[in-house]
Amino acid sequence: MPDPTKYPRILYTDAEASLPKSAATGDLAKPSLLEKRGVLVVLDDDPTGTQTVHDVTVLTTFEKEVLVEQFETKEAGFFILTNTRAYHYNEAKQLLATLLENLRSAATETNTKIEIVLRSDSTLRGHFPLENEITSDVFGPFDAWVLAPSFFEGGRVSMNDVHYALDAHDGVTLVPVGDTPSAADKGFGFNSSNLKEWIAEKYGWKDVPEVISISVEELCERGAAEKIAARLKAISRTEGRKAPIVVPNTFASVDMEVFVAAIGLAPEVRLLYRTGASFVSTRLGIAKVPPVSPEQLFGIPKQDSNCVTGGLTVIGSYIPRTTAQREYLLEHCNSHIVHLELDVAQLLGQNDSNQDHWDLINWTAKTIDQVLEKGMDAVVSTSRKLITNDDGKESLLLGSIVTSVLVNIVKAISVRPRYIIAKGGITSSDIATEGLRMKKARVVGQAATGVPLWRSEPTGGPKWPDVPYIVFPGNVGSTQTLGDLVALYRTR
Repeated sequence: MPDPTKYPRILYTDAEASLPKSAATGDLAKPSLLEKRGVLVVLDDDPTGTQTVHDVTVLTTFEKEVLVEQFETKEAGFFILTNTRAYHYNEAKQLLATLLENLRSAATETNTKIEIVLRSDSTLRGHFPLENEITSDVFGPFDAWVLAPSFFEGGRVSMNDVHYALDAHDGVTLVPVGDTPSAADKGFGFNSSNLKEWIAEKYGWKDVPEVISISVEELCERGAAEKIAARLKAISRTEGRKAPIVVPNTFASVDMEVFVAAIGLAPEVRLLYRTGASFVSTRLGIAKVPPVSPEQLFGIPKQDSNCVTGGLTVIGSYIPRTTAQREYLLEHCNSHIVHLELDVAQLLGQNDSNQDHWDLINWTAKTIDQVLEKGMDAVVSTSRKLITNDDGKESLLLGSIVTSVLVNIVKAISVRPRYIIAKGGITSSDIATEGLRMKKARVVGQAATGVPLWRSEPTGGPKWPDVPYIVFPGNVGSTQTLGDLVALYRTR
């Protein structure tokens, strides 16, 4: 197995200065051309993929009847939460196969043309190429796959075929993604920062598809959309040959806009996308808007606020950025929060039938009820020592045990909180679907940059349909973002 190429860190400003200025002007992607490609169905492997959109529907179920109902709304695009990143290979394969069959049946019944995006982690974790292959089996053949992991709001960008993530600590340095904590993930770890090499690594360095790279320089040229569309049209589908993978290097939002314009000019080319969040909002033509203000969310504060319950924050993510955010929250909001920490080592030593296990869940929920009734904010988090296993499947299992405890705590809470913040992708997914019984939600907007804000719709009888639900990705935001958000909601 070849050693992956190593790349140095680089200042964001230096990287930006090394690239040409885009020649693109005006409205790049014509909606009428993109409409020809069909309704955009985004299969999201955790709920953080909604971090660049607003006024969009999210389904947390893939029952055929719900899909038919959604297609009948004629919405230009919507999300289906698959949460496959929480499952090992065989479970993810089975789940996705069932979902895709339901999706195909619902689309056929409603005579709806669709285009599929596999929205995944902008730091390259997830089931690849598995998800692409299963989707191709059901909806293929495709002329090409597209790999576009950029998430500009989170500092995830690509140039020279290398994918970078902005350093969480200094906020100014681009780190090759193979050198980030995400690359050491026990379930989906990797070594390569170069996207061509990452693809080869995921294929075990054998029988690797052709990779068609589109450089930032090409995207910045005058007439770039037309030239790239011509390249896409020139791709020839060959029986028995793997679909080539198109990699657009996108460093800024205008680069993605040019690429989306190009696919709009090539509607006859069948593409399957695996992308970060920025592609989705660009493809749907969703403009950036400021984060939702507390006044928009809660209304104008009343003089007598003694009857207002507190908010609930649940922290499951273990990554260093989340830990730093938790510590800042606990230090700077200590006058109005009560923190309950769950000992993960103790939890993993118990099982679901253990009375101590359920006593802890019920005691924690009761304590949170008391905190919320007093108008204080409750924070429940897992202990910070990461307990994993060298076996990826076993690590996912350990994580699911801890997440199930958090979910059961939310289930047992009886006092309606003013808002709920769920920190971490898998945590926020399971709390939404199991703890709060959401089947359908609306993305109101962003609570902070890259932090989606949902409101559950009444479909399926959710626990608290009107409570704002903040899906806070583990690897998004500065050290201060979580604490600042809790403090901001406190003053309104």
